[in-house]
Formats: sequence, C-alpha cells, structure tokens
Amino acid sequence: MPNGHQIDCGERLTIEQVENLYNQMESVMMEYDEIELVADRVQQCDTASLQLILNFQHSSQTSGHKVQWRNPAEPILSVAELLGMTELLGLNEITQQ
Repeated sequence: MPNGHQIDCGERLTIEQVENLYNQMESVMMEYDEIELVADRVQQCDTASLQLILNFQHSSQTSGHKVQWRNPAEPILSVAELLGMTELLGLNEITQQ
C-alpha cells in the first residue's frame, strides 16, 4: 500500500461538492495510509463540507490513517471558527501561527 495521497479541495467546499469529495475520500482511504487535504484555493466553504471532513478524519483515525491539512484557505478557517470546529478539524495549530 502506497504511503500518501493528496485530495485537492478545489475552490468550493460546499454542499454541491460534498458527494464528489466523499467519493474521493472513500477511494483514497482504501489505498493510502496518509491523506493530505490541499485547501489553498478554497474560496467558499460551508457547514456540510466541514462536517463531511470531520467525519472523514474520525473514520480515518479509527482505521489507522493519518489526515492532515495543507494550506487551508481563510474561508475554511473562518467557517470552522464560527462553528467552533477549529480544534476538532485539527486547524487550531494552523490558526495559531
């Protein structure tokens, strides 16, 4: 099994993209131990997408996978903070930099 893979979050992390993002996550988790969420281009973010990512992170950890963010854009940080999900999503280290 290869070590790591990146999932490009694109420009929009919204409910319209949740199904596509879920499918990507599901297939990547079957093949890779380490998953990086590349989120530097995200311009829009909503609750549904962050809930999906939180669930994915939890499922990944319980099955021995490692999920981390790479350069989460300001909209992700703002929405996570507004929802009180910064720490749950593992974004607290990033916002403190």
